[in-house]
Amino acid sequence: MLRIYIKTYNSLLLNQLIYQFRNNLKFKNLVSFTLLPSKRKNFVVKKSPHVFGRSKEKYYLKTYSCVILFKYVRKKDLVGFLKIFRLFKYREGLGFKFIIF
Repeated sequence: MLRIYIKTYNSLLLNQLIYQFRNNLKFKNLVSFTLLPSKRKNFVVKKSPHVFGRSKEKYYLKTYSCVILFKYVRKKDLVGFLKIFRLFKYREGLGFKFIIF
């Protein structure tokens, strides 16, 4: 079995990647997806060091996660999996973690 953890800051990238796997006929029965809850981290920054705290800017960073589970792993399937990642345009915005067990 192969588990792939994916993290990104853009939910559209994650949805496009899942869409490509679901439309590929080779991976329809081989792959299952689990979307994990998104995490949100808040940041507060003062605009000016001289103002007492009334002028603050709030930012947040939201991370989206997904787990792709391969039920069985063959060399042929891994090559097809890597082809999909090579053809995916925005793979720089995704973080991957591979676990084989």
